[in-house]
Amino acid sequence: MARLVLTALLALFVAGQQSHAFYYTNYIKHSSSSASPVNVVDDITKKMAVFFREDALRVGQTLPFRFPAPVTAPLGFLPRHVADAIPFSSATLPSVLAQLGIAEDSPQAAKMEDTLAMCEAPGLSWEAKFCATSLEALVEGAQGVIGTQDVTEMLSKVPRAGSPRLQAYAVRAVRAIEGSTFVGCHQKEYPYTVYMCHSTGPSRAYEVEMEGTVDGDKITLLAVCHTETSEWDEDHVAFKVLGTRPGGPPVCHVLPYGHILWAKQNASVSA
Repeated sequence: MARLVLTALLALFVAGQQSHAFYYTNYIKHSSSSASPVNVVDDITKKMAVFFREDALRVGQTLPFRFPAPVTAPLGFLPRHVADAIPFSSATLPSVLAQLGIAEDSPQAAKMEDTLAMCEAPGLSWEAKFCATSLEALVEGAQGVIGTQDVTEMLSKVPRAGSPRLQAYAVRAVRAIEGSTFVGCHQKEYPYTVYMCHSTGPSRAYEVEMEGTVDGDKITLLAVCHTETSEWDEDHVAFKVLGTRPGGPPVCHVLPYGHILWAKQNASVSA
């Protein structure tokens, strides 16, 4: 059954997958990383402005963003019993590729390999991290990290079709989300839906209403500001973009369409 479902997904995956708009990097350096810091900054600039300082979250301030249409797995989450029956590790990737008829040197295989590597990479000493291949695993993982079954998912309100124009967005309202630790989940590229999730560590989260200064698009973004960055890799792209260093001012980023912020149930949102 698992093989039949994945074979049906494969044709769509090969035909349409592209890079996601959101640029997520590990907090710590791994020896397998080959991209230079300069190239990484160039790449993020081309895709979407992501990182900014917390003091930019004030009414009247402007921030540049671009939101390409997100790429999602054609059939969404697999049923849990199907997803759990499919090996999900770098060690078993060759057999999965062979099962699906994906060439090991193909772009699709490279995307799958990158996703698995990110899922398997260790986090910081305080960071809880997991990858979810089913909806049930996603919810249970967030509950485990936050420490309660009473959790809620929060999403940015951005046009699903995207807003590809790079433009300045004016901040119209800022509301703080109650809590100090959250779980952020970012969809990764794979033949079926996979979310890479991690605890945010000490942080502040906000719901931010913004308006495009060119086309007037109204969006509501979730933003997370990491207040403790002393253990982050000094070459992390955020420091290159902001001109800061580990242990410096909070590093903030947005969550674009389809990425999830988990918080305790009924967490208040206040101005």
